[in-house]
Amino acid sequence: MDFDDALQQVGEFGRYQRKLFFLIAISAFPCSFQMLVLVFTAATPKWICPEDLNVNIKHCKSLESCCDLDGSVCQGASFITNFTSIATEWSLLCGQTYKNELAQSIFMAGTLIGAPLIGGLADKHGRRKLWLVGYFAAGGFAVLSGFSPSYYVFVALRFLVGIFAGGAGLIIYVLATESIGPSYRGFAGTMMQVFFALSIALLGFLAYLIRDWRNLTIAASLPTIFALLIINHVAESPRWLASQGKYDEAEAILLKMAKENGGISKPVSLRQSKLTSKDGIPMQSYGIFDLFTNRRTCSLTVIMMISWFVNSHVYYGLSLNVKNLGGNMYVNFILAGLVEIPSYILTVFLLNWSGRRKSLFYFMIGAATSCYVCMKLQQQEATNLAWLSVSAMFGKFCISASFAVVYVYAAELFPTVIRNVGMGVATVASRVGGILCPFVVLMGEQSRSLPMFIFACMSLVAALVGLKLPETKGHPMPETMEDLERLEHDFGKTVKT
Repeated sequence: MDFDDALQQVGEFGRYQRKLFFLIAISAFPCSFQMLVLVFTAATPKWICPEDLNVNIKHCKSLESCCDLDGSVCQGASFITNFTSIATEWSLLCGQTYKNELAQSIFMAGTLIGAPLIGGLADKHGRRKLWLVGYFAAGGFAVLSGFSPSYYVFVALRFLVGIFAGGAGLIIYVLATESIGPSYRGFAGTMMQVFFALSIALLGFLAYLIRDWRNLTIAASLPTIFALLIINHVAESPRWLASQGKYDEAEAILLKMAKENGGISKPVSLRQSKLTSKDGIPMQSYGIFDLFTNRRTCSLTVIMMISWFVNSHVYYGLSLNVKNLGGNMYVNFILAGLVEIPSYILTVFLLNWSGRRKSLFYFMIGAATSCYVCMKLQQQEATNLAWLSVSAMFGKFCISASFAVVYVYAAELFPTVIRNVGMGVATVASRVGGILCPFVVLMGEQSRSLPMFIFACMSLVAALVGLKLPETKGHPMPETMEDLERLEHDFGKTVKT
């Protein structure tokens, strides 16, 4: 029988899957921390220059955060912020400030490599093995980065952290959702984003308690130890095992799943699975080039890359305004994470009500409209800051929900035989969007409303392009390329009628 049919027989989201999902979601916290910890460990502090150096510093309204005429930090500068960072450690100020942002860019470059590389290996060698390799490697290199003797050693280690954290984070999502039935997959995929939002708030609280950048870096990495406690509770994905023709192992896991869910106790047969040939030999394995050379996956991959790129680009673009809100940096960071939770809860209901395709369209149109309203407000001579803030936050609400939808959508569209590779390529597109985002924001120095105009246009384009995707609500996850073709064919007939 098909794997989704087997899940319906043993339980789509029973006790076994709920326990597995919760453990994997909690284990994702250290990887989530690594994505954002540089907000604090690479933060630029404020400093004050001695009064007797007035003649040597650039023209400033005050002695706070001024630089020497040669572009270096003034001699005798004293920091007035109550935290340390790589900027305070290695004087990455004034003409060296760009190195703080460069550290994050280098980390993101690592995720560009790690997501498709480790994700592709997971499709060939198994989810669980590559999850453990990436997970512990990311934690180990993250701890070592807390002991870095120089900036260049630090960014080199952060690059390695990016490779393994990017790959492990992708596998965690796939591993958590592949054993869940189609009726609950949208809910589970969205709830993974809720855990990510909680990790943002938790990291902000941790940074508030630990103001030393080295201690914070190590503390954010130590939860990796949690995986040692759950290794024996996380089995290999039975869906992947079936795709490789390893029926005995897959059926054993399904039987255990059925017993723990309180369902049937007789074995579930996957011997006639579509994932194997008639002779019982595993079907052809696929690589990254098959995403573009295979006509059934090429258009899907391109649309997904556009959607992920735009979602990441707009999400981080709107997030950059958090540091400009004023007030306490830690409180703002925590609130920025918590505000996403309502959007994910709404996503759960909308996914089940209107499906993936329409939900993505609604949220992207909402983000486009919000950015357009922000642009118009910024063009007014007397800007209403309250309405500007409300529209920006609604845009963040919509784009956060949209991001949750594309995660679920991609996992359900890419066939099992190439799912991790497809998700890896989509993740690469999102990382490129995040890396390029600051350059668009910098355009605001020339035209204040231009960034919002670009975000609005990109969101609108992504919304319209996404309508070309087939609906996956209520359909089994495609196992093979033929399943994807059948899904597109059925969707085409539905649209015509």
